[in-house]
Amino acid sequence: MKIDPQFSIAGKPVHPHFKLTHEEFPRALATRILNDDGDEYFGAFLNRTNVRILIDFLNRTFRLRTCTIPIDGSFPVPCTQYYAKRCMAPCVKDLCDRESYLEMVDLVRLFLRNDRELFLASITKRIERAAEDLDFETAAFFRDILESVERYWSNSRYQVWLEDTVDTIELQIDNGVIELIIVSQRGRRPLGEIVYSFPLNDELSQAIPAVIRQFYKYHLPREIRVSHAFDERPALAAELGKRFGEKVKIVVGSLAARRVTAERALDRTRERLALEAIAIRPTGNEIQRELAVTFGLKTHPSRIEAFDVAHISATGFAAGVSVWIDGKDVPAEYEHWQSDRESELDTLRAFVAERVGRTKPDLVVIDGGRSQLNAALEVIGKLEQQSRVIAAVKPRGKHSSISHFLTDDGRRIEFDPESAAHYLMQRLRDAAHALANSAHRLTRDMMHFYELAAMLPSINERERQELVRELGSIRAIAESSEEFFVTRFGSPKGKRAAADVAAFRSGDSLPPRPLIVPLSFVETDGAADDLIPIETR
Repeated sequence: MKIDPQFSIAGKPVHPHFKLTHEEFPRALATRILNDDGDEYFGAFLNRTNVRILIDFLNRTFRLRTCTIPIDGSFPVPCTQYYAKRCMAPCVKDLCDRESYLEMVDLVRLFLRNDRELFLASITKRIERAAEDLDFETAAFFRDILESVERYWSNSRYQVWLEDTVDTIELQIDNGVIELIIVSQRGRRPLGEIVYSFPLNDELSQAIPAVIRQFYKYHLPREIRVSHAFDERPALAAELGKRFGEKVKIVVGSLAARRVTAERALDRTRERLALEAIAIRPTGNEIQRELAVTFGLKTHPSRIEAFDVAHISATGFAAGVSVWIDGKDVPAEYEHWQSDRESELDTLRAFVAERVGRTKPDLVVIDGGRSQLNAALEVIGKLEQQSRVIAAVKPRGKHSSISHFLTDDGRRIEFDPESAAHYLMQRLRDAAHALANSAHRLTRDMMHFYELAAMLPSINERERQELVRELGSIRAIAESSEEFFVTRFGSPKGKRAAADVAAFRSGDSLPPRPLIVPLSFVETDGAADDLIPIETR
């Protein structure tokens, strides 16, 4: 039977899923939007907290890349994620080739499918193969993965797969709208609920089967309980059974037969729907209009960029910028910058001048007070693009809040927590602040990993790491003679390496600089921005 397009849930949020992207070096991203984009989807997964833990577990255990940059293996050094043991570094070909990377993607695929038997067989084969080749380092690497996965499987708190759950589907009609509430629970424990709304018409009988066909695209619960009978229920159960290769139960559950926990979850969802119906959610255009009125802008701002500078005790400055364009955050355009300037204000001036001159935002938000506002105005006034500038001022001792705004025309505007425009400004400020702090922390904590690359730029990263293992320390490498390098690498490569070390000893080499790249654990526009990884051990 053809599904009435009015009951389509394509492009609407569902429970969290994971996708393996269709890229040369795939990424595993969380998403709530399922698209026909050639990517592989897995799920659904519940509950939200456990999904956030799972995101971190995947990254820490399997080390697929989370960067958003193009990968061709040509980087001379890996980014900080490699040294944090959270990436295999396919950006550096001599550290990880595509074949090795795709082997790990295969393991991630089996893990997300929850195909435990095949996963165990596959990783055991890799361990045995590495041991036979006397590659004990690789064997130990895969053994550690196996042990981590077995610990995850054995933890009853992390049962994110839904094969043993029961779903209750309730259909209700309110003000000419069909609302389908789906509640998932394991035993007496509700795991999550989701609501789909459709306009009421003569095809009401198709609402439940149409949503079931689309909602259970990648997963299947132990049982589906529906509030209303429909004629094609046996045929739909057979259709799903064929899709998943197992028997499917779709039963009509009476009100009396429902679990108390399911009824409570339905009641909570109905209450939430009632609140959402009376709540006003401003659109992007409405927020732009409010910004223009509140801050005296001549036009509605299309592109907004927020800036912040991070430091500890006025040393080691780093800057970050977040971006909002026509109603949407655009993480792909976020940037950070490590600065060698002597002050916070000098760093801010340099970063704002370079960035605003290139991207030409309509509105610039600065984290800080009058001095930061003036610093930004000083450099923007010299640019062709005359962006408006607003400073978001923190109350004393409360770095996550905003007390008021300072405008470039000298006004003070008190922060209104009920204002959608003010909330947007705070959210963008917070994103820039988090990015600047992250860049500063990684620069400080990861600097020592890049000292060897600064000392020996003429050899590749694998050769540098082999030298460390052979000699035991960077100091021992720095004290090695030209004869050692020529014997180790031959001539002229050894002579170039010896010259590198000589330049390092005399202070003529470039200073080490960590490579920090933009990361993303969720799909852009995947309605999953709230799935921030939770790190556990």
